[in-house]
Amino acid sequence: MPYTYGKEFQPYLERFERLVGAIQTGQYGRFRGRLVRKLSPDEFDEKMSRYMNLGARFSEMVVAGDTIDDTIMADLRVAEVELIVEESLFLLNFRD
Repeated sequence: MPYTYGKEFQPYLERFERLVGAIQTGQYGRFRGRLVRKLSPDEFDEKMSRYMNLGARFSEMVVAGDTIDDTIMADLRVAEVELIVEESLFLLNFRD
């Protein structure tokens, strides 16, 4: 059974309202110069799960000393914008 990120959804909503604005689910606003869509709880779970999986793959590369895949880094950055992440869990100095 997949993990659900229900506890993280309310902080996401609070970040979204503070940093993007008070808009309805499904509508678009701007965060870090990019359009972001306000997610429903199910969409949030899906995107958060993908973000955590990408982060786990990224962390495994770092620990193993492998060459970092630029695609994973780009996907992590996109996911962080979509999730309105203020401080990256995986990448250093995430600022646009």
